[in-house]
Amino acid sequence: MTSKESEVLLKKGYAYAIRTKWREALALYDKALSSDPTNPEAWYLRASVFIEIGRNTEALEDCERAITLNQNFAGAWSKKGHALYNLERYEEAVSACARALALNGNDAAAWYIKGVCLDELGRSREAQEAYGKSLELEIILDIEKEKKRQG
Repeated sequence: MTSKESEVLLKKGYAYAIRTKWREALALYDKALSSDPTNPEAWYLRASVFIEIGRNTEALEDCERAITLNQNFAGAWSKKGHALYNLERYEEAVSACARALALNGNDAAAWYIKGVCLDELGRSREAQEAYGKSLELEIILDIEKEKKRQG
């Protein structure tokens, strides 16, 4: 299978994932990974589905594979933080989110997960700062989305 065919599988998988058709998305991501296990995007996308269906240990493993392939993949670091949060590994989640934010400071989800984990760790002041940044970014994204919609 060519890399172009693998990309098509990933796009189809994503189309299923945004419609919450997890089984179909996973099947396509698995097929893409079997043909090209060196694609960090495929590992990241499959991790995203694993998080959605509560398979957090597998999500964490996929994030780590994506990061091994690309140390600067901000999205994979952010998903790793999410998986670690779900596994109640809060300190590690904060570290993963910090790495994601060092690579992409505009990741609202990473700010939010970092805030939740800091709250769990009793670090309320830091948590409030993270929540504030997440909310600020969400508002900006909503405004940009509305501008695009209006033309």
